[in-house]
Amino acid sequence: MLSQVIDSQQKKAGAPMGTPKKTVSRRKFIKKSSLLSSVPVIAAGLPASSLANVQDANEFLRLGWIGVGGRGTSLLDRALRSVSVSTLKVNAICDIDPKARARGIRMCGAMKPAGIHDYKELLARKDIDAVFVATPIYLHPEHAVAVLESGKHCYCEKPLGPTPEGVKKVYDAVKKSGKKFQIGFQWRYHSGFLGFVDQLQGGAVGKTSFINSARHVGGYPEKEGSWYMDRKLSGDLIVEQAVHEMNVFCWALDAHPLRAAGFGGINALEGRPKGRSMMDSYGVTYEFPGNIRLNYTHVIYAASGFGGLYMTVFGDAGKALELEGTVNLSVTKDGKKTKVDLPPLKDSTELAIQSFARSIREDKEPLANVDAGRHATLMSLLGRTAIHEKRVVEWKEVAL
Repeated sequence: MLSQVIDSQQKKAGAPMGTPKKTVSRRKFIKKSSLLSSVPVIAAGLPASSLANVQDANEFLRLGWIGVGGRGTSLLDRALRSVSVSTLKVNAICDIDPKARARGIRMCGAMKPAGIHDYKELLARKDIDAVFVATPIYLHPEHAVAVLESGKHCYCEKPLGPTPEGVKKVYDAVKKSGKKFQIGFQWRYHSGFLGFVDQLQGGAVGKTSFINSARHVGGYPEKEGSWYMDRKLSGDLIVEQAVHEMNVFCWALDAHPLRAAGFGGINALEGRPKGRSMMDSYGVTYEFPGNIRLNYTHVIYAASGFGGLYMTVFGDAGKALELEGTVNLSVTKDGKKTKVDLPPLKDSTELAIQSFARSIREDKEPLANVDAGRHATLMSLLGRTAIHEKRVVEWKEVAL
């Protein structure tokens, strides 16, 4: 089933980049993944035989939430839907907005978590094992480090932070703490991207030579006063949004880029909203080890019908791997395009949360671990620096 494919990738998570990979064959990938639709999700990844003894053994995974805005509320909803209340209990909800805090408490129903204004008060509690951080990006380093230093496990939304210094603070804190840390890269638990990575690492195109990818979308929010539109707070578009793609590239190639060059800015949405400094479009080229080049473009004012997400990998002559959207995967060889069958789409955020719970219970390294977070966030920051400074930027300049 899909969870087995995730586990297979998870076993590689602690290995250094460049470690030889054992890949799941296309047939085995589909066979294992397709079983997911007929197997009920077991709470927190526990085997069914364990459920009867959970309550007596006091094996609740006790959670706290820092930030219940848009993304934090979505994470909380997925957690409550994906993990049985017999093995999970939300004991505290923290947000500086009293309305958001009250909403989060209501969502938890009979759990009746405490409502807290100051996150330090939440971290001082003895009845919390793990904390979800879903605050604005510029606060991720402060909050994630505080969670880890309090002796608690941490699930932190992407990215690690808006600066190389922030990334280093989180990375060092994770390594020092010995606690489980997972970053919000739900694409690592998505059948489409798992299939893409499996095909590429399994040699579907032979030697990878060039990757062309894009995200062209429209309808982004234009709310004035939002931290999101301030590139110093959000890290800019390439950090706040494209870090998801950067994660897939580093994961699939099992490497980080060596350098980057690019251009971008505000071309169409100047003053929308007022005070905006976030780019509305850019293009960046990365160079990876092995003479692999990757071209990525990102536009957020695309007209209807001219948008979407795609990743195309070109390999040996006549071979290509293409992911259109998130579920249309195909391999082309000698002019023949063959669709790769994928299992039915499941909620990848729910799977990510279940995997996080399982990593704590089974003392395993999460698939979306801090190394994945570091590489992807730094790749975004590498591209951002190249665009902002209009020059070629080397990896060592951002990898503190």
